[in-house]
Amino acid sequence: MLEFLKRPFSLFSEKQTSKSPLRLVIGLNQVDKMTPNGWDKRLNSPTKEAEKQIERRCQDIIKKLGRTTEISEANIEYYSALKRYRLIRLLTKIIQNAYAGFKLGNVQPADPFKLADPEVQAFVEQERQKRVNSVAAVGDANSQALEDIKTLIPEEDFQLILEKFKQETELPPKVAVIGKSGVGKTTTINNLFNAQLKTSPTTVGTTEAQIKEFTLATGGTLTVIDLPGYGRSEAEDREYDKIYQQLIPSCDLIFLVIQADTRDFADDIEMINKITTWLKNHLVPQR
Repeated sequence: MLEFLKRPFSLFSEKQTSKSPLRLVIGLNQVDKMTPNGWDKRLNSPTKEAEKQIERRCQDIIKKLGRTTEISEANIEYYSALKRYRLIRLLTKIIQNAYAGFKLGNVQPADPFKLADPEVQAFVEQERQKRVNSVAAVGDANSQALEDIKTLIPEEDFQLILEKFKQETELPPKVAVIGKSGVGKTTTINNLFNAQLKTSPTTVGTTEAQIKEFTLATGGTLTVIDLPGYGRSEAEDREYDKIYQQLIPSCDLIFLVIQADTRDFADDIEMINKITTWLKNHLVPQR
């Protein structure tokens, strides 16, 4: 099975700049709430007009974050965890920016069409079966996942991914998930990695951070550190900063979830800049 590189400093190191801090991905969640009556429940997807509005609004947010923080726009993706919308694109960003790699064949997001009407599900399943049969005739089970990613990135970047796949991943990825309360961190983890909790949540010391180990759908494990939410009070934020600084440097990826349908990003911008500073001080995970 093709596997992603264990510890690249960056998947696309040739293109990294001072505004591309390693190991940080920003997810703009809950885009399904951005356009009233804009979601087609039958297909479980936005209407064409809503999709255009979502893209315009999210591009504005991405540009704002790019201007006011040190993170590259290439490290930001928008999606809906609840509707399972654009999870493949989000997963691609995570694969690109994680320090320890993910086994691509073992990371399969939850199926968005399972939320569509039954007749739509049946049609999609028929079409997928045709593609599976075609893929089986010419390659292994990873071929379809690779083809999906190939449609999202330039050819030269895709070739870099293929090169990285040739090296083995020895350690399961360790991901820190952070964001304000209610932004959908748990739903994101469950649907993005289509994972099942393997062990009971373990509280880290006396903090509210929790370490959770998941088994992935097709094998392997994933360690997730669920960090306490920020932005509720200055006193809490000061205490939580200590937790963040203790745990974030040890992670292979920091995934910061932002609520896309809000107008106030002040706390998120502050947190992005803090994480950027911490990562610059620890270019590799401090295991």
